[in-house]
Amino acid sequence: MRAAIFIDGGYLISWAKKHGITLKYEDLADYLLKPLRKSVPLDLMRCYFYYCAPWMSPEPTDSEKRRMVEHDQFMEELSKIDRWSVRLGKLQKRRDGYKEYFEQKRVDVLLSVDMVRHAAAGHIQHAIVVAGDSDFIPALDAVKESGATVTLWYGEANTIHKDLLALADITHILEIRKFPAVKKLFNLGRKKSTQENGR
Repeated sequence: MRAAIFIDGGYLISWAKKHGITLKYEDLADYLLKPLRKSVPLDLMRCYFYYCAPWMSPEPTDSEKRRMVEHDQFMEELSKIDRWSVRLGKLQKRRDGYKEYFEQKRVDVLLSVDMVRHAAAGHIQHAIVVAGDSDFIPALDAVKESGATVTLWYGEANTIHKDLLALADITHILEIRKFPAVKKLFNLGRKKSTQENGR
């Protein structure tokens, strides 16, 4: 049985930072596949990682340029991992009254389209998703209608939409004790402000 992993990078990185860990990405796919392989043989087609580059103003500051260099290095490292593919959305600046905030665009759509496309074409029989947003509900529903099994990995209960949780065939909680992590692997493992990460 062939599987693909679909990771909402913003969700996963936010979870890791909350717990003060830096992820060991090269071991992540094995961690997500291990409990499933106890009951069914799964071959990994590919692990997809969806993320956004940091915000750059029309005339970037030194800080913005530094963050972009760190981001590019991070994406390059991920792309070198066997069977990994990086898919990038776009970070947009929004305004709510006098308050500015940053919002990821296209990430949810890219993840949803890839997952549904691979399931409908029969490329995969098992979709493994790391996410918590309710926007993924229609995609999970479509994947299941294609005959594929959906496994959902998530952090704490307050980071996952209850309807998304109910829709998944199999659910697993990300466990700090067992999670592949190192003290410091990538520069993005440092704590940053909400604006810097667009979260």
